[in-house]
Amino acid sequence: MTRYAWVFILLGISACSVAEEPQRTVTVSGTGSATTAPDRATLAMSIVARQPALGDAQAEATAVAGRVLDLADRLGIERDKVDTTGASVRPDYQWDRNANEQVLRGYIAERQIDIEIDDLDKLGALTEGAVAAGVNTLSPPRLSSSEGRETYRRALRSAAEDAEANARALAMSLGAQLGQVVTISVGQPVPRPIPARGQAMVAMDEAAAAATYHPADLEISATITAVFALDD
Repeated sequence: MTRYAWVFILLGISACSVAEEPQRTVTVSGTGSATTAPDRATLAMSIVARQPALGDAQAEATAVAGRVLDLADRLGIERDKVDTTGASVRPDYQWDRNANEQVLRGYIAERQIDIEIDDLDKLGALTEGAVAAGVNTLSPPRLSSSEGRETYRRALRSAAEDAEANARALAMSLGAQLGQVVTISVGQPVPRPIPARGQAMVAMDEAAAAATYHPADLEISATITAVFALDD
């Protein structure tokens, strides 16, 4: 092998060594949030009817569901925003200590209803009216906003700025220069209502009670993990 061939081999080995040198990076996380006013809500409710006879339990639950549908109609809520398809029936047993056995005392008929509204001024009337109609359980309304996507993007931008600031602080403390971002991963958005203060009121009747419902703003949080290159 000639002397020139050996020179080329050595140069190739040197180039591979340089290429395989690991890049110095710093991995940081960033968080950000943005707020928006909700303009939509979904109200989940359930009707539980207990009666000795199965038919009576079903009839009672159906009657309450009918009154809820009438309420939605009066409030101008379209039927395609109302889901009343959830239904179940089960026996109602009670433990008899004397006989040491389960005793059938009747039946339980249950109906689940979900109602979507895009006018939050109707939330109070819907809630109070559903209770008056015979609904047993009302879950807290699930609030959302038509501006949710843009609000999330604002939260993402805030999280990205936070991550870059964290990376820059670390780079400076290590005597390095912050380089370009290498990778970014994004966590799941977390929407939550901001608790409202000073909103409590004493209601004297159903109409007054409906007026006390005030939905809080939504805060959407974003979290990212970013990897930045470190330059000398």
